[in-house]
Order: sequence, then structure tokens, then C-alpha cells
Amino acid sequence: MEKDTSQGLQRVWGLWDLVLLNVVAITGLRWWLTAAGGYGYAALPLWVLANVCFFLPSALAVIDLTTRYPDEGGIYVWTKRAFGDLHGFICGWCYWTNNLFYFPTLLLFTVGNLLFMFGAPHAHLEKSSVFMALASLAVFWIAVWVNVRGLRYGRWVNSLGAYGTWIPAMLLIGMGAWSLLRADPATPFAPEALRPVFHLGTVAFFAQICFAFSGFELGAVLSGEIVNPRRNVPLAILISGAVITVIYILGTGALLLALPQQEVGFLSGVAYAVAAVQERMGLGFLAGICALLIALGGFGSVSAWIAGSSRIPFLAGLDRYLPEAFGRLHPRYATPHLAILWMGGISSLLIVMSLAGGPVRQAYFVLANFTIVVYFIPYLYLFASLVRLVVGPPPPGSIPIPGGRPGVLLIATVGFLTTLMACVFAFIPPKGTENVLWHETQLIGGCGLLVLTGWLLYRRARTAA
Repeated sequence: MEKDTSQGLQRVWGLWDLVLLNVVAITGLRWWLTAAGGYGYAALPLWVLANVCFFLPSALAVIDLTTRYPDEGGIYVWTKRAFGDLHGFICGWCYWTNNLFYFPTLLLFTVGNLLFMFGAPHAHLEKSSVFMALASLAVFWIAVWVNVRGLRYGRWVNSLGAYGTWIPAMLLIGMGAWSLLRADPATPFAPEALRPVFHLGTVAFFAQICFAFSGFELGAVLSGEIVNPRRNVPLAILISGAVITVIYILGTGALLLALPQQEVGFLSGVAYAVAAVQERMGLGFLAGICALLIALGGFGSVSAWIAGSSRIPFLAGLDRYLPEAFGRLHPRYATPHLAILWMGGISSLLIVMSLAGGPVRQAYFVLANFTIVVYFIPYLYLFASLVRLVVGPPPPGSIPIPGGRPGVLLIATVGFLTTLMACVFAFIPPKGTENVLWHETQLIGGCGLLVLTGWLLYRRARTAA
């Protein structure tokens, strides 16, 4: 088994492991409901626009930088190389803390699908905060345990999650195609239906679908644990990128072909959408199976993001910007177990907070909304680092962005501006917000406080050194 001699990490993942990682980490079937129910066929060109302006630039940037600098840490290491330790730490801090707030919503989605599988008699449990918290914690700590054991075990969870994403998606796309072949689309189509109507809701949705397309950098973060990352990370991005694009665009179209748009807007989960389509076609017996598969997809996504984001505090521990214990490897499994366990503890607290009543619950939802902004801060660094690091002739074995320096500047500019606009759009208050000023104050203040905390941790570590 190949070893990373600088950090003691084991290289255990190959090409197909990375393809499945990307699919399960990036693909969120719940985005179909937002797209189809809220925007109808007009969502399709918005998916294409986000693909061209964000998905492709981020993929090309990660491919180029990975083949030049295939180091464990990916975006954290690239930002350090380009702009120094402070910016590298802030980038990594935002990347890590964003996931702490992302896990609760992902776990609620997973547990909700598990409840749907057990049918109507258990549906009331979804309204029980105690049950949802305990079930979410149980699922989460299974994923934590798997990741402490190492990526050789995590690959099986990711594989199950990826197939749990693919199979329901392909079933629904097939049912939409069936509706089209029967010339019986549930949502009537006309060419003018593809024209987006631009308003505040549309631009806010554009930020969400850019977020839905994000995550290609995750594989690069694990480069020190991948066999031949210069070859396998780019190939995995190309293969999984095509699959993810097909799932999002065709899945949204299939949902509209199979169900009336107004009905999609009232559905409360992907499993309900699958069930509604299957009932309309006389195939309702598949609904429970699809709910189980979708839950496996959610579980796989939780495991994937634990694996990737925990490597950031591990490296920050090695750099001594976080406690040195974060940089220790398990003596048997060669995993950053303390970083994973600390991450598990903090996320568990946030899971409980997310299901608490009153003001705490409301505060959590504000935090959940601003994580999209926090997550995109590393993407701003990604595109800025691309400009700084990709200069001169490409080294042997790298896969450069086509077009030389002008091509790099074009990709970096399009990606940076799209990410910046998505950050701005994410601050648009959701429909029904009673106090817009207070909503914006919490979002801006929360993001500022998070970045300030990261800066203070960095300054404290530098002073102690």
C-alpha cells in the first residue's frame, strides 16, 4: 500500500471511489423540487447557466491546480501557496465550519426519508424534535465511526450513497420520458416556458443552484489518500461532472413531465415526489424502496463531507494554527481521528440546537442560510489562487486549462464573478421574512463573526509561536 511519506496517510482510493464520492457529495435530489416547483421549465436554462458559469470553471480550476499541486488539503494548500498562511487558514476555516452547519439539514433530510419508508403510521415522528434529534445523532455517529476507521471503509458508504442517488434519479427520469413518449406531459410545455422571469426570487434561486453544483474540490482535499491523484482526480471530475449535470437537468424536466408544476410546489420531500409520480403511473410499490435509497444517498453524503472537511483541521493542527492534537493520526487506522471526533462533537451540538424550539431554532435557520456564503468564500480563493499559481509553462504531468494564460484569466474571472454574485444573491431574504433588516443583520453579522473568529485564532497561534 502506497504511503504519504510527509503525513503518514494511506493512499487507498482509486478512480471509481472518487467518481462515487463526487456523485454522492455534490448531487442533492432535493434541488429538483425547488427548481421544478418554483420555476417550472424556466429552471432548465438556469441550470445550464450555472453549469457554464460556475460548474465548469470550478472543475477546470480544480483539475489544473490538482495536477500542479497534488497535496493533501487541496484548496487550503493552494490558498497558502498563493496568498500566505493567513489567507490559507481563513479559507480552510470557512470550508470546515461551513460543514458543521450543513450536517444538521442533511441529516434531517436523511431521517425524513427513512420515516417515509416506514409509511403513514410513523409519519408523525417527523414532527417530534426528540426523535429527529436522536435519529440524526445516531446516523451521524455511525458516519463518524466509519471515518475514524478510515477511507477504506468509507468508500463502501460512499458507494452505497452514490447508488442510492443514481437509482431513484434514473427511475424518475425514465418515468418522465415515459410521460413524454405518451404525449401526456403533466406540465404542458411551450418554448416560451423556458424563458426565465428575472426577479429577486430568481436570482436567489441562482445562488442555490450554484451551491447545488459545488463540491469538486472535495476529492482534491483528500489528494494525500488517493492513488495517483494527478490522473484520478481529473478523470473523476470529468466522469462525475457529466453524470451530475444529467441528473440535475433531466431530473428537473422529468419531474415536470410527470407531475403538474403546482403539485410539485406542495411536495415536502423527494420521496413524496417519487411516490406521487409512481402513483400516477400505477407503480406505487417502488416508493418505499426509493425512499430507502435516497436515505442511503444522504448518509453517504454525510460520510463524504466528514471525510473531506475533517482533513482541514488536521492540516491546521500540523501547522499549529489549531491544537496540535488535531494533527495526530490514529495508531492503527492512520486517520485524523481527533479532528474527526471534535468535528463530531461540535456538529452534534448544532444538531440538537437545530431541533430546539423558540429563538434557538430561528437562529439556527439564519445560520443555515449564511453557510452558502461561508462556503463560497473558499471558492473566491480558489479562482484567485488560479490566477496567482498558474503562470509559465505547465509542468510535466499537469492538465492545464486550454488557451494558455488568456484561458486561465477567462475561467478565473467568470468563476470568481459568478461566485461573488451568488454570495450577494444568497443575502436576499426568503419569501415571508417579517423583519428584513433583522434578517440581514444576523446574516452579515454571523458571517463577519465567523471570519473574525478564524482571524483571532490565527493571530493567537502566531503570537504563541
